[in-house]
This record gives sequence, structure tokens and C-alpha cells, in this order.
Amino acid sequence: MIPAQHQKLQVMSHAVVGFPTLDENEKAIAGLVEAGVTMIELQVPFSDPVADGHTLVNACYDALKTGGSVKATLELAAKVSKKHPQATFILMSYLNPLYRYGLEKLFEDAAAAGIKAMIIPDMPVEQIEPWLPKLDALGIAPILMVTPNTSEERVAKICASARGFIYVVSRMGVTGKQTQWGEEFEAYVARIRAHTDLPLAIGFGVRAAEDLKALTGTAEIAAFCSKYIEWQREEGSEKAAAKMKQLLVDSELA
Repeated sequence: MIPAQHQKLQVMSHAVVGFPTLDENEKAIAGLVEAGVTMIELQVPFSDPVADGHTLVNACYDALKTGGSVKATLELAAKVSKKHPQATFILMSYLNPLYRYGLEKLFEDAAAAGIKAMIIPDMPVEQIEPWLPKLDALGIAPILMVTPNTSEERVAKICASARGFIYVVSRMGVTGKQTQWGEEFEAYVARIRAHTDLPLAIGFGVRAAEDLKALTGTAEIAAFCSKYIEWQREEGSEKAAAKMKQLLVDSELA
């Protein structure tokens, strides 16, 4: 479940649907849940994932060749949400493939498949707002993003429309690079907290136990995604799950 504000830090991880294969996705997700991960993004692969670094770009490229799609993501969601009711599954996608599928149909089908939230990085709050009554009725939380460059006025607007949690992009740039945590970052988080009582998820650059320890007490959720996908590519899903389990132990989150 999505944590309440100021609860113990939870780790959110990732699956690119179709990477390395659709069958392997199910095994990898089972491994993550067994390791102690209770929030998992299911990413619809897309040819131009503009917010992602090379790790997720390459995983998307491979996933498109193995059958990754919106339809495959919803089918996977339906399976894993039934198999792992203790986990929260979040659909993550860029807007283009969802728009082609049809947004109203997507939201209805996602709810039926057990999706509890959606992250659509390139869908601005103005486009989300008309859908809020529908999403609320379906029980799907739109997860909106803020960045260090987001103006005060816009942060307030985003926080007013967000549900579930706010995705706080830790720095400028793309996913997969290390982030430095310090006073400037703490001030940035405090600026977002002033506008919302929702939990905060920190993403971009969370790559080690030291990062999770640094975020404990600052945020409710840490998005540990690119590094996990690197482990999955280099060592396979089974070893990646074992590393995730050890990461949670080392971070004192197990």
C-alpha cells in the first residue's frame, strides 16, 4: 500500500514490461516482492522515453522487440496484482502509447487489472485535471511530478491535483545518475512539504544503501529503479532480487 506521511521509508522498484521477456517479468516481480519491495512500477516500453537514462532506454528498446506494450502491461498487471495482493502496482508510461490506446479505456482497463496509481511523466497537470473525477471513481491515483525548477505557483497547482504521493525528481537530468543529498536538497523537499500532506517519493539517482539511509526521515518512498534494472540485465532476475533483499538489510529497512 502507499504509505502515509512520515511512515518508515518504503522502496519502490521497477519492471520494464517485456524486458528481458514477458515471462521473466512475472518471475522478477515475484522476486522483488519476496525481497520485501511492496511498490512496483510497471513501465510500458516506449521508443522515446525522454526522462530516462541509458539503462531504461535500452531496456525499453529490448522490451519493444519482445512484445512489450500497453496491452501486455495490463495483462501482466492483472496477473501480478492477484498473485501479490500485498504489493501496490503502479503503471508508468509516457503519454503517446496511452493516448493511442485511448485514455478512458486505459483508465478503466487499468483499474480492472489492479493498477492503483499511474505515473505519466509527460502528461501535465492541466491534462490530468479533467480526468480527476474518473480516476477518483476508479480508485487510481495520478502521481504527479515536481522538479527543482518547478515554480512555487506550479508546485501548489500540482499538489492540489495529485493523489497517492508526489514524485519528487531529485535533480535536473535523466534517471540513472548518482544524486548528492545535502542542505539544498533538504530545502527543496521542505518547499514541497509546505504545499501538501501527501507522502513524498524521491526518484532519480537512488542507487545504493547510503542513498536510502540519507532519505530515511526525509521521504516516505525511494524509487530504486535504474540500478535494479542494471542488476537484472547483468546478473539475471534471481540475483537482482537477492541484491535487492540485501540492499534493504544494509539500509536497515528489512
